[in-house]
Amino acid sequence: MKKALLFILLLAGLSFAGEQKEVNEGMILFWKAVNTVILLGIVYYFGGKHIKKFLNGRRENVANMVLEAQKMKEDSQKALEDAKRKLEEAKYKLEESIKISKETAEREREHAIMQANEIAERIKMQAKETINIEIRKAEAKLKKYAAEKALEVSKSLIESSINPQSSNELIKKTIKGLEA
Repeated sequence: MKKALLFILLLAGLSFAGEQKEVNEGMILFWKAVNTVILLGIVYYFGGKHIKKFLNGRRENVANMVLEAQKMKEDSQKALEDAKRKLEEAKYKLEESIKISKETAEREREHAIMQANEIAERIKMQAKETINIEIRKAEAKLKKYAAEKALEVSKSLIESSINPQSSNELIKKTIKGLEA
């Protein structure tokens, strides 16, 4: 019954709205308002439940989106705090690594210096030994040379100063010295 009444009102509104030339302007405005009210009533009657359902669903969706956004914001803040903590840890580890690297480099430098000093000492000792060996060789050569020259000088002195008689005496003395 309500549907029929609304339909009749709708038809009446449409029929009066179609006769614009005979009705004054106040009536046209009145019937336009009536038509709008009827239209809104029909939309509300037939689609009210669906519109309410749509709007409630939309409200729930918006509320869910707000909750999700808040959750995402909290998650982002946690992630930011984690990233800051990890950054601080990385800085600390970097500083520790640099410190350890410097200490290791210092130890390696000291070790290298110590090895170089040991090698230098060994080289000095070998050089001294080589020098001593060469000095002994030179002394031996010098003694041999001196002995040869002394022998040559003695031979020449003896040959010039000894006659056959003194030569026999000298040989006898030398043989006696060897026997004793």
